[in-house]
Amino acid sequence: MIRVKRLFITTTVVASCLMAGAGSAFAAPGIAGLPLPEPLARLLAPPVPVEKKLSKGFGGLQKSMRKTMPGQIGIAVVPVGSDKAISLGPLKTGRAWSTLKVPVSLAAQRQNGTAVAAMENKAITFSDNDAAGKLWGSLGGGVASVKAVTGILREGHDLRTRVSSEADAPPSYPGYTQWALVDQARFGAHLPCMAGSEQIIRLMSSVAPNQQWGVAKVGRSAGAVSAVKGGWGPATSKSPGYLVRQLGIISTTRGQFAVSLAAVPKSGKFSDGAKMLNRMGAWLGKYLAELPAGRC
Repeated sequence: MIRVKRLFITTTVVASCLMAGAGSAFAAPGIAGLPLPEPLARLLAPPVPVEKKLSKGFGGLQKSMRKTMPGQIGIAVVPVGSDKAISLGPLKTGRAWSTLKVPVSLAAQRQNGTAVAAMENKAITFSDNDAAGKLWGSLGGGVASVKAVTGILREGHDLRTRVSSEADAPPSYPGYTQWALVDQARFGAHLPCMAGSEQIIRLMSSVAPNQQWGVAKVGRSAGAVSAVKGGWGPATSKSPGYLVRQLGIISTTRGQFAVSLAAVPKSGKFSDGAKMLNRMGAWLGKYLAELPAGRC
C-alpha cells in the first residue's frame, strides 16, 4: 500500500507541473513557482527559433573573424519558393559584379535561344567578361538590355534592384549595379522555379576553380549540392579594395535554399575576401539541417 501511495503522489506532482505550464506554452514554472524537474523541463522547453540561433552564432563568427580576417561581412538566406529572408551581418549591399551574369544569361537565353549557349557557358562557368558583354549586347544594349534584365529580376521577386548600364550618366558597367544581399537571395530562391533556369543552374553547379569558394562545397558530405556564381571587383569607385560576393543555391534532402554572401576585407585583397567567404560558408554548413528550405 505504501508503494502505491508514493506512486500516486509522484504522478500527481508531475501532472500538476504539466498543467501549470500548459497555459503558457510550458514557459511557466511548476508548482508554487518551482521549476519543472529535469529532464522534463528540457523536453518541454520551447524550441529556439532558427533566426535567433543563427544570429547568436553569427555574432560569435564575427568576433572570431575580427582577429584573423578583419573587414565587413554579410549573409542573407531565403528558402526556395519563399520571400522570407534571414539577414545577418553589417554588410547589406554592394556592387553585383559578376553575380549579375546570372540574370543577364537567363534574359539572353530567353531572347536568343541556343545561339548564346556557348557565351552563356563561358560567362557562368568561367566568369568570362567578354562573353558576358556579348550576352548583354545580344539584348540590344543600353536601355533595352536594362529592361530585359530588370524583367528577369522582377520575375524572381527582386522588386527593388535598379540595373546600371552604359546608358547612365556617367556610364557604368552592368556589374556596378548595387544588389542588396536580401534581394539577391530572394532572386536566387525563385530562380529554380523560373522557366529556362535549368541550364543556368547546371552551369552554376560546375563552375571553374576561380569560383570554388564560399558555399561551393558546403554540405557535400551530407549529400548537399551547391550551385554558385561568384563576383568580385572594387568595392567603390574611390577605393581599389575588393568586394567579394557569391550567389548560391543549396539543395538538400529537405529542400533548397538560396544564400547571398559578401565580404569587404580590410586588406582590400581578393584572396582575403575569398577566405572570408570560405569561413562564412563553413559556418553556414554547421546549420545545414536547421536552415529553412523549400521547393518550387
